[in-house]
Amino acid sequence: MDFLRTLLGVCSGMKFYQLALDWTPANALKYLLKLALFLALTGSPLVLWNGYRWTNVALDQLEYSNVLPEFSIKKGRVHTTTPQPYVRLFRDFAFVLDTTSAKPQPPAGAVAGVTITATNFLIWSQIDPNPAPFDTKWFPDGRVDVAYLRALLRNSLWVSGMLLAIMIFLIFFCGSLLQVTMFGGLASFVEQGIEPSYRFDQLFSFGTLALTPAAVAALIYMAFGIGFENLLLVYLFVFAFYFTGSTTVCRRLLLPPSARVDDDE
Repeated sequence: MDFLRTLLGVCSGMKFYQLALDWTPANALKYLLKLALFLALTGSPLVLWNGYRWTNVALDQLEYSNVLPEFSIKKGRVHTTTPQPYVRLFRDFAFVLDTTSAKPQPPAGAVAGVTITATNFLIWSQIDPNPAPFDTKWFPDGRVDVAYLRALLRNSLWVSGMLLAIMIFLIFFCGSLLQVTMFGGLASFVEQGIEPSYRFDQLFSFGTLALTPAAVAALIYMAFGIGFENLLLVYLFVFAFYFTGSTTVCRRLLLPPSARVDDDE
């Protein structure tokens, strides 16, 4: 409950950040762990849902346009009698089958697509033009058609969700720890010429709290499926806004009570 109250408080206003003045680094790290877990549990379903929705749209296009050639997977390899390379473009979505090349080039005009080689299966887009390949040895044997791909997508959701949650947790926690340390160190250098000044541990706590509205903004950005091109920019802008704003608002609390001006709390 304390975590949720803190989460809502630091997103709603700057004055709530005064608790950073009393936090120890251990308090800040504990909060960061909880925030990373919150982001993993809420962000992974959003990313998974958007990925599932986009993949279903792609499969609908494949089914409607009947672009899939006849091919199958047997003992981890793709087999087909179709002349290759086989390339079909439906609007801006491409399907490429080429078992003679290790990495066929995407066709011109395509912004997303599926590429099949003798041993790999790739789903690529302009956002991620070089995705990690899926080795076909992990795919079940059978004729590959839209029904096969839909069943494969449904059966992989739970595993994909768990792996995605773990990945988001680790990336956010490690990346945020580095980010807050860097911002805190830079701010400590600037603080040398300011009176009254913050200590590094206080700036570290301010940065940890400022991660919250930045993470919430990223979640909202993902929830609407806007895309990921400007996600990092939005995240860093919100973080910098709350970090600088909260340290400015709370600075007067470093003064003795008799020296504070407009202290209406």
